[in-house]
Amino acid sequence: MKKILSVILAVLVIFTLSACGTSQTPQTSVTPTQPASEPTKAPVNYPTKDITYVVPYSAGGSSDQMARVIAKYAPKYLGVNMVIENIPGGAGNVGLVQFAGYKKDGYSIASANTTMNLQPIYGTTEYDYIEIFEPIALVVSIPIAIAVPANSPFQTIEELIEYAKANPGKLQYGHAGIGSITHVTAELFAMSADIKMTQVPFGSGNDALTALLGGHIDIDVASLSEVLSHHESGTVRILAMCTDVQVGDIPTLVSKGYDVDMKVTQGVCTHKGVDPEIIKILDEGFRGICTDPEFISELESLGMDVDYLGAAEFSEFLQKQRKIFEEVVTASGILEMVKSQQQ
Repeated sequence: MKKILSVILAVLVIFTLSACGTSQTPQTSVTPTQPASEPTKAPVNYPTKDITYVVPYSAGGSSDQMARVIAKYAPKYLGVNMVIENIPGGAGNVGLVQFAGYKKDGYSIASANTTMNLQPIYGTTEYDYIEIFEPIALVVSIPIAIAVPANSPFQTIEELIEYAKANPGKLQYGHAGIGSITHVTAELFAMSADIKMTQVPFGSGNDALTALLGGHIDIDVASLSEVLSHHESGTVRILAMCTDVQVGDIPTLVSKGYDVDMKVTQGVCTHKGVDPEIIKILDEGFRGICTDPEFISELESLGMDVDYLGAAEFSEFLQKQRKIFEEVVTASGILEMVKSQQQ
């Protein structure tokens, strides 16, 4: 009997100790609970369908040509096709305004050319494009040149400047239209050299070149692609490049001490507000396209030099370009000329 009582007592002691152990805090140290880590963001599944490429100019122009070569390489570097959509009118404004209303999902991109950065200054559009569009890549830049007819008395840019200083306003220069990049460049040159010339606007760069060849103007300030072949054939003489990049033996205005570095630029943009991961994918895709030797060769065959800048660098470039544009068009009176045309 005593043995049975002893067993029962032992069982009760063990049960009691076990129960107490479950209700008491363990005496061992406890590691504090670590905060939950942020959930890993799922990778963006982009692109999965065609990308629309808005070209706000007519088919066949340099912007359209560049877009179609880009579209050719898009499947290789982005994995999908690009569909070109030409929406001309209003010096690019019609297409860009329409593009502004497209869905901000990364499936539409647009040309980001020099005029895109000029038009908001002139008040010819309801949008400030560099505020509502996200730069993706600068693809092409075309230097601007100062050309004279082959029979011009001016053999060097120094001779032209010397004559212009002695004869203010006598020299007539042609450009592609009031407020165009060639007009802005010519006025920046005049201000830098402290000379006065008389501007003669034309409807296009080709019209200005025709006037130069016909002896109707003294100077043509034009994109290099328009006048280089004539320089090489001897029908015109390029006196200087309006950029810091020398072409052959043609001197630059920068090398002569004049702070003039202007060029026609063509790039690509999408909308502000597009997922940053999509921007990154587009940025990487265009880097691949623009550094592809075959792509570069194809654009060179069209008279275009690839001058690639990635998304961040292109954005910085546009901001600096805008500041220069604003200073020149205001100081030269171009802004007032453009506004008077709008009245």
